[in-house]
Amino acid sequence: MLDKRVPPFTKIIPILAIAYIVSPYDVIADRIPLLGQFDDLIVTTILFLVFIAASPNHVIADQTIGKKLRDLQKQKGFGQESYQESSDGKTVDADFKYVDDEYEPDKEQK
Repeated sequence: MLDKRVPPFTKIIPILAIAYIVSPYDVIADRIPLLGQFDDLIVTTILFLVFIAASPNHVIADQTIGKKLRDLQKQKGFGQESYQESSDGKTVDADFKYVDDEYEPDKEQK
């Protein structure tokens, strides 16, 4: 909810889920034992799953696995600082083409 990378329209979905729980209007009335609360649980779960599905994948990964991975890297000493230190400017970003040693374009093929 607090991440700015999630669109504002998507952030409305959990608010709707909470409003459904609080509102007196339900699909199945709360007066019916267990069944009334069960429909609240189902609708709320569906809305939260829709919220997760509507959120960008990179944000979900960052909020779950990404945070744990960063904490693990800090514990092991592999933070952003060590990554920047290893970047010494000697890396080349290039395309390559595999050429077979037996292939010679100047000679005619028999």
